[in-house]
Amino acid sequence: MILKIGWSNIWRKKSRSAVVILSVAFGIWIGMFFGAFQWGTYVQKLDDIVNREIGHVQIHDSLFIDEEYDYNFPIKNTSQVKSVLDSDSAIKTYVERSIFSAMLQTTRNQKPVLVYGIDTAMEREIYSISSMIVEGEMISGRRAPTLLVGTKLALELNLSLGDKLLIQGGMLHGVKSFVGRVRGFYESPNKLKDKLVIYVHKSDLNKKLNDDFIHEYAIIFHNFDSLKQYGNRLQTKLPNQQVFTWGQIMPEIKNGIEMTDQVMFIFMLIIWIALSLGIVNTMLMSILERTRELGMLMAIGMSRLKIVQMIFFETTILTIIGVPIGIVLSVITVGYFGDVGIDLSVANAALENFGYSTIIYPEVKTSFYYQVIFQVIFVSFISTIFPVVRALRLKPIEAIHKT
Repeated sequence: MILKIGWSNIWRKKSRSAVVILSVAFGIWIGMFFGAFQWGTYVQKLDDIVNREIGHVQIHDSLFIDEEYDYNFPIKNTSQVKSVLDSDSAIKTYVERSIFSAMLQTTRNQKPVLVYGIDTAMEREIYSISSMIVEGEMISGRRAPTLLVGTKLALELNLSLGDKLLIQGGMLHGVKSFVGRVRGFYESPNKLKDKLVIYVHKSDLNKKLNDDFIHEYAIIFHNFDSLKQYGNRLQTKLPNQQVFTWGQIMPEIKNGIEMTDQVMFIFMLIIWIALSLGIVNTMLMSILERTRELGMLMAIGMSRLKIVQMIFFETTILTIIGVPIGIVLSVITVGYFGDVGIDLSVANAALENFGYSTIIYPEVKTSFYYQVIFQVIFVSFISTIFPVVRALRLKPIEAIHKT
């Protein structure tokens, strides 16, 4: 009997029921879409900056970062470091780099830069340098070392292919310099990097500087979630080196991700409050319209518990109808924008300051679907409590005579 009455009540006012159904569907859709946007931003940032560039964990000389990437502080006893890394089964791969701060000089300008001496074969284990090249090429063995320059830096200094650049930095035996030739331009998702980093073959750099220094080991682990534990373990095994996780190396990126999390939490909270108010208002209107009917049911012997069950049954049915609609809309929307991306070039300057790409590809974990669905169902039932309390306060005689 309760189910029959509840079912009839749902479709008595189709427009009112549609409001609740659409509210539930909208809550799931908007929650899933913006959750996918947040997760896509997070994953893309990790892939662009962490997985492809700085690695999960880095090892340097204990004074290297404090001395602002000075060439004078290479990693000592590299054989011990390599032995530790090669014996650690948690490590997926690692690369060796020569990195130092320097002054780039052209005939007209000069600018501080970071010089990355890399082994392209090793770097390919993390990402392919060639995939970033938009013009020219990176070839080793030339008389003048090949320089790969970011498009942002090239535009700022008005550089062209074939230009010679003087690179000058602090060296072990005083200030040394070498001349390289621009052979290519690269463009990475990290626009801050494009303005700062110049790539050169490590073998060419070694010949010019008569050294074979390694300033950095960038490490990728199999399990991203245990980086702090892995970093502490490496630090214990290599007490004379400095071991940093990616969040310690680039705190601005980590802070940017955390800020995004906070903004999304506030946004989702606003959505749930709006959904809750919509359901409360609709269900309360339903109770007020059926005041006489509820009074009569109580008068003929229906218990207040049955009244509660009937109202919750109505909310349950409306939620069950709204949930799959919201899921379908979410799958379609996230799938579409996950392929074509969302262009945020209108906020280009602000995004570049945090090193973000202007194209975001939303994606979502399966577990997040369950999380949002649970949240919507929870909000729906919580929102029903106030209308239920209002119904329980009705007095049968007064309700029957209410006009």
